[in-house]
Amino acid sequence: MEAFFSATVLGSSLYVILWLFFVYSFLGVLVEMAFCLVAEGVLESRLGVLYLPLRPLYGVGGVACAVVLSPVLQQPMLVLLLAIVITSLVEYVAGFVMDKAFATTSWDYRDKLGNLHGRICLQYSCCWGLLVLVMLYVLNPVLSQLAIGSNRRVGELVLTGLIIATLLSTVLTLAAFARARKRVDALRHPAGTAEASVADTGWNRLVARLAPDPVMINTFPRATLMEDLMEVTGKHRAWIRLPGHRGWSVPAGPQGQRGLAPARVRVRSSHSVLDQGGDH
Repeated sequence: MEAFFSATVLGSSLYVILWLFFVYSFLGVLVEMAFCLVAEGVLESRLGVLYLPLRPLYGVGGVACAVVLSPVLQQPMLVLLLAIVITSLVEYVAGFVMDKAFATTSWDYRDKLGNLHGRICLQYSCCWGLLVLVMLYVLNPVLSQLAIGSNRRVGELVLTGLIIATLLSTVLTLAAFARARKRVDALRHPAGTAEASVADTGWNRLVARLAPDPVMINTFPRATLMEDLMEVTGKHRAWIRLPGHRGWSVPAGPQGQRGLAPARVRVRSSHSVLDQGGDH
Protein backbone atom coordinates (compact mmCIF):
# COMPACT_ATOMS: atom_id res chain seq x y z
CA MET A 1 0.00 0.00 0.00
CA GLU A 2 2.97 2.32 0.52
CA ALA A 3 3.54 2.57 -3.23
CA PHE A 4 -0.15 3.31 -3.74
CA PHE A 5 -0.20 6.19 -1.26
CA SER A 6 3.08 7.54 -2.62
CA ALA A 7 1.58 8.06 -6.09
CA THR A 8 0.73 11.54 -7.35
CA VAL A 9 -2.24 12.89 -9.29
CA LEU A 10 -1.52 16.01 -11.37
CA GLY A 11 1.37 16.72 -9.07
CA SER A 12 -0.61 16.26 -5.85
CA SER A 13 0.13 13.47 -3.36
CA LEU A 14 -2.52 10.73 -3.41
CA TYR A 15 -2.04 10.33 0.33
CA VAL A 16 -3.01 13.97 0.93
CA ILE A 17 -5.79 13.82 -1.67
CA LEU A 18 -7.45 10.88 0.06
CA TRP A 19 -7.28 12.61 3.43
CA LEU A 20 -8.85 15.71 1.90
CA PHE A 21 -11.58 13.56 0.38
CA PHE A 22 -12.58 12.05 3.72
CA VAL A 23 -12.32 15.31 5.63
CA TYR A 24 -14.47 17.19 3.12
CA SER A 25 -16.95 14.31 2.88
CA PHE A 26 -17.35 14.52 6.66
CA LEU A 27 -17.57 18.31 6.68
CA GLY A 28 -20.23 18.05 3.96
CA VAL A 29 -22.49 16.19 6.37
CA LEU A 30 -22.00 18.89 9.01
CA VAL A 31 -22.64 21.71 6.51
CA GLU A 32 -25.83 20.08 5.23
CA MET A 33 -27.14 19.33 8.71
CA ALA A 34 -26.37 22.86 9.91
CA PHE A 35 -28.03 24.43 6.87
CA CYS A 36 -31.15 22.29 7.32
CA LEU A 37 -31.27 23.11 11.03
CA VAL A 38 -30.97 26.87 10.45
CA ALA A 39 -33.21 27.03 7.38
CA GLU A 40 -35.97 24.67 8.51
CA GLY A 41 -35.42 24.06 12.20
CA VAL A 42 -35.08 20.34 11.48
CA LEU A 43 -32.34 17.98 12.63
CA GLU A 44 -32.12 15.03 10.26
CA SER A 45 -29.64 12.72 8.58
CA ARG A 46 -27.68 14.23 5.71
CA LEU A 47 -25.49 11.21 5.04
CA GLY A 48 -24.49 10.25 1.53
CA VAL A 49 -23.84 6.58 2.27
CA LEU A 50 -25.20 4.14 4.83
CA TYR A 51 -23.73 4.04 8.34
CA LEU A 52 -20.81 6.39 7.69
CA PRO A 53 -20.76 10.16 8.44
CA LEU A 54 -19.71 10.95 4.88
CA ARG A 55 -21.21 12.86 1.98
CA PRO A 56 -18.92 11.84 -0.91
CA LEU A 57 -20.30 14.53 -3.21
CA TYR A 58 -18.45 17.13 -1.12
CA GLY A 59 -15.33 15.01 -1.05
CA VAL A 60 -15.26 14.56 -4.82
CA GLY A 61 -15.97 18.23 -5.46
CA GLY A 62 -13.39 19.38 -2.91
CA VAL A 63 -10.66 17.09 -4.23
CA ALA A 64 -11.42 17.96 -7.86
CA CYS A 65 -11.05 21.66 -7.08
CA ALA A 66 -7.92 21.14 -5.00
CA VAL A 67 -6.18 19.16 -7.74
CA VAL A 68 -7.32 21.14 -10.79
CA LEU A 69 -7.08 24.64 -9.34
CA SER A 70 -3.78 24.41 -7.46
CA PRO A 71 -1.80 25.88 -10.42
CA VAL A 72 -3.93 29.04 -10.51
CA LEU A 73 -4.20 29.85 -6.80
CA GLN A 74 -2.58 33.23 -7.42
CA GLN A 75 -5.69 34.31 -9.35
CA PRO A 76 -8.64 34.22 -6.91
CA MET A 77 -11.24 35.42 -9.42
CA LEU A 78 -10.27 32.71 -11.88
CA VAL A 79 -10.34 30.19 -9.04
CA LEU A 80 -13.87 31.30 -8.14
CA LEU A 81 -15.14 30.99 -11.72
CA LEU A 82 -13.52 27.59 -12.28
CA ALA A 83 -14.74 26.38 -8.87
CA ILE A 84 -18.32 27.22 -9.85
CA VAL A 85 -17.91 25.24 -13.07
CA ILE A 86 -16.28 22.21 -11.41
CA THR A 87 -18.68 21.93 -8.48
CA SER A 88 -21.69 22.45 -10.75
CA LEU A 89 -20.46 19.68 -13.03
CA VAL A 90 -19.95 17.30 -10.09
CA GLU A 91 -23.41 18.10 -8.70
CA TYR A 92 -25.10 17.75 -12.09
CA VAL A 93 -23.44 14.40 -12.84
CA ALA A 94 -24.32 13.04 -9.40
CA GLY A 95 -27.97 14.05 -9.81
CA PHE A 96 -28.07 12.66 -13.35
CA VAL A 97 -26.62 9.28 -12.32
CA MET A 98 -29.03 8.83 -9.39
CA ASP A 99 -31.97 9.82 -11.59
CA LYS A 100 -31.08 7.41 -14.38
CA ALA A 101 -29.99 4.54 -12.13
CA PHE A 102 -32.74 4.61 -9.51
CA ALA A 103 -35.33 7.14 -10.77
CA THR A 104 -34.80 9.27 -7.67
CA THR A 105 -33.73 12.82 -6.87
CA SER A 106 -32.32 14.19 -3.63
CA TRP A 107 -32.52 17.86 -4.59
CA ASP A 108 -34.64 19.83 -7.02
CA TYR A 109 -33.78 23.39 -8.06
CA ARG A 110 -36.46 23.82 -10.70
CA ASP A 111 -37.93 26.77 -8.79
CA LYS A 112 -34.53 28.52 -8.70
CA LEU A 113 -33.19 31.11 -11.14
CA GLY A 114 -30.79 29.78 -13.75
CA ASN A 115 -31.38 26.11 -13.04
CA LEU A 116 -30.46 23.30 -15.43
CA HIS A 117 -32.91 20.39 -15.33
CA GLY A 118 -33.38 21.10 -11.62
CA ARG A 119 -29.99 19.53 -10.85
CA ILE A 120 -27.95 22.72 -10.55
CA CYS A 121 -28.82 26.40 -10.25
CA LEU A 122 -26.98 29.72 -10.26
CA GLN A 123 -27.67 30.44 -6.59
CA TYR A 124 -26.13 27.28 -5.18
CA SER A 125 -23.37 27.09 -7.78
CA CYS A 126 -22.16 30.50 -6.56
CA CYS A 127 -22.39 29.25 -2.95
CA TRP A 128 -20.26 26.22 -3.85
CA GLY A 129 -17.72 28.53 -5.49
CA LEU A 130 -17.43 30.63 -2.35
CA LEU A 131 -17.07 27.51 -0.21
CA VAL A 132 -14.23 26.37 -2.46
CA LEU A 133 -12.42 29.67 -1.88
CA VAL A 134 -12.56 29.05 1.88
CA MET A 135 -11.45 25.48 1.31
CA LEU A 136 -8.47 26.28 -0.92
CA TYR A 137 -7.13 29.36 0.87
CA VAL A 138 -7.97 28.52 4.50
CA LEU A 139 -8.56 24.81 5.09
CA ASN A 140 -6.35 23.09 2.52
CA PRO A 141 -3.02 24.51 3.75
CA VAL A 142 -3.84 23.47 7.33
CA LEU A 143 -5.19 20.03 6.43
CA SER A 144 -2.32 19.28 4.07
CA GLN A 145 0.26 20.13 6.73
CA LEU A 146 -1.56 17.98 9.28
CA ALA A 147 -1.59 15.04 6.85
CA ILE A 148 2.08 15.45 5.95
CA GLY A 149 3.18 16.01 9.53
CA SER A 150 1.32 13.02 10.98
CA ASN A 151 2.80 9.56 11.47
CA ARG A 152 2.79 8.26 7.91
CA ARG A 153 2.47 4.58 8.80
CA VAL A 154 -0.47 5.19 11.12
CA GLY A 155 -2.04 7.53 8.58
CA GLU A 156 -1.83 4.91 5.83
CA LEU A 157 -3.39 2.26 8.08
CA VAL A 158 -6.25 4.59 8.99
CA LEU A 159 -6.75 5.56 5.34
CA THR A 160 -6.81 1.90 4.31
CA GLY A 161 -9.51 1.19 6.87
CA LEU A 162 -11.53 4.22 5.73
CA ILE A 163 -11.26 3.21 2.07
CA ILE A 164 -12.41 -0.35 2.77
CA ALA A 165 -15.30 0.83 4.97
CA THR A 166 -16.38 3.41 2.38
CA LEU A 167 -16.30 0.90 -0.48
CA LEU A 168 -18.39 -1.59 1.51
CA SER A 169 -20.82 1.14 2.52
CA THR A 170 -21.11 2.37 -1.07
CA VAL A 171 -21.85 -1.14 -2.38
CA LEU A 172 -24.49 -1.63 0.33
CA THR A 173 -26.01 1.80 -0.37
CA LEU A 174 -26.31 1.19 -4.12
CA ALA A 175 -27.72 -2.30 -3.55
CA ALA A 176 -30.25 -0.92 -1.05
CA PHE A 177 -31.37 1.79 -3.48
CA ALA A 178 -31.78 -0.82 -6.22
CA ARG A 179 -33.79 -3.02 -3.87
CA ALA A 180 -35.98 -0.09 -2.79
CA ARG A 181 -36.66 0.84 -6.42
CA LYS A 182 -37.76 -2.72 -7.24
CA ARG A 183 -39.88 -2.94 -4.11
CA VAL A 184 -41.70 0.29 -4.88
CA ASP A 185 -42.37 -0.83 -8.46
CA ALA A 186 -43.53 -4.27 -7.33
CA LEU A 187 -45.88 -2.89 -4.65
CA ARG A 188 -47.34 -0.31 -6.99
CA HIS A 189 -47.81 -2.78 -9.83
CA PRO A 190 -48.24 -6.21 -8.21
CA ALA A 191 -49.44 -7.71 -11.47
CA GLY A 192 -46.54 -6.26 -13.46
CA THR A 193 -43.48 -7.89 -14.86
CA ALA A 194 -41.39 -10.34 -12.91
CA GLU A 195 -38.40 -8.04 -13.26
CA ALA A 196 -40.05 -5.54 -10.93
CA SER A 197 -40.18 -7.98 -8.01
CA VAL A 198 -37.38 -8.45 -5.50
CA ALA A 199 -35.91 -11.93 -5.84
CA ASP A 200 -35.68 -13.90 -2.59
CA THR A 201 -31.94 -14.50 -2.78
CA GLY A 202 -29.36 -14.63 -0.04
CA TRP A 203 -27.92 -11.31 -1.24
CA ASN A 204 -31.29 -9.53 -1.16
CA ARG A 205 -32.03 -10.94 2.29
CA LEU A 206 -28.67 -9.63 3.49
CA VAL A 207 -29.34 -6.19 2.00
CA ALA A 208 -32.81 -6.15 3.58
CA ARG A 209 -31.32 -7.03 6.96
CA LEU A 210 -28.54 -4.44 6.77
CA ALA A 211 -30.67 -1.69 5.21
CA PRO A 212 -34.33 -2.14 6.24
CA ASP A 213 -36.95 0.39 5.19
CA PRO A 214 -36.77 2.60 8.33
CA VAL A 215 -32.98 2.87 7.99
CA MET A 216 -33.20 3.84 4.32
CA ILE A 217 -36.04 6.30 4.89
CA ASN A 218 -34.31 8.06 7.76
CA THR A 219 -30.82 8.01 6.25
CA PHE A 220 -31.89 9.54 2.92
CA PRO A 221 -35.03 11.50 3.87
CA ARG A 222 -34.82 13.91 0.91
CA ALA A 223 -34.66 11.27 -1.81
CA THR A 224 -37.93 11.01 -3.74
CA LEU A 225 -37.49 7.23 -3.85
CA MET A 226 -37.81 7.21 -0.06
CA GLU A 227 -41.02 9.21 -0.35
CA ASP A 228 -42.31 6.57 -2.73
CA LEU A 229 -41.23 3.86 -0.30
CA MET A 230 -43.08 5.57 2.54
CA GLU A 231 -46.17 5.79 0.38
CA VAL A 232 -46.30 2.10 -0.54
CA THR A 233 -45.18 0.68 2.82
CA GLY A 234 -46.97 3.06 5.20
CA LYS A 235 -43.74 3.70 7.10
CA HIS A 236 -42.78 7.27 7.99
CA ARG A 237 -39.58 9.18 8.50
CA ALA A 238 -38.67 10.67 11.85
CA TRP A 239 -36.97 13.96 12.57
CA ILE A 240 -36.40 16.40 15.38
CA ARG A 241 -37.86 19.86 14.84
CA LEU A 242 -36.79 22.82 16.94
CA PRO A 243 -39.83 24.09 18.86
CA GLY A 244 -41.18 27.41 17.61
CA HIS A 245 -38.86 27.52 14.58
CA ARG A 246 -40.67 29.02 11.61
CA GLY A 247 -37.89 28.25 9.12
CA TRP A 248 -37.20 29.71 5.71
CA SER A 249 -39.31 29.19 2.63
CA VAL A 250 -38.99 25.59 1.46
CA PRO A 251 -39.63 24.82 -2.23
CA ALA A 252 -42.03 22.12 -3.29
CA GLY A 253 -40.54 18.85 -4.43
CA PRO A 254 -40.45 17.32 -7.89
CA GLN A 255 -44.11 16.36 -7.73
CA GLY A 256 -45.11 19.92 -6.89
CA GLN A 257 -46.85 18.83 -3.68
CA ARG A 258 -43.97 17.75 -1.48
CA GLY A 259 -42.55 19.92 1.26
CA LEU A 260 -41.90 20.05 4.95
CA ALA A 261 -44.98 20.06 7.08
CA PRO A 262 -45.80 23.33 8.89
CA ALA A 263 -43.89 23.74 12.14
CA ARG A 264 -47.03 23.41 14.27
CA VAL A 265 -48.19 20.18 12.68
CA ARG A 266 -47.26 16.93 14.46
CA VAL A 267 -47.87 13.50 13.02
CA ARG A 268 -47.35 10.24 14.89
CA SER A 269 -44.64 7.99 13.52
CA SER A 270 -44.92 4.23 13.37
CA HIS A 271 -41.65 4.04 15.32
CA SER A 272 -41.19 7.45 16.92
CA VAL A 273 -42.98 10.30 18.63
CA LEU A 274 -40.81 12.86 16.84
CA ASP A 275 -42.17 15.43 14.42
CA GLN A 276 -42.92 14.05 10.98
CA GLY A 277 -43.32 15.35 7.47
CA GLY A 278 -42.42 14.92 3.83
CA ASP A 279 -39.25 15.78 1.95
CA HIS A 280 -38.47 18.52 -0.49
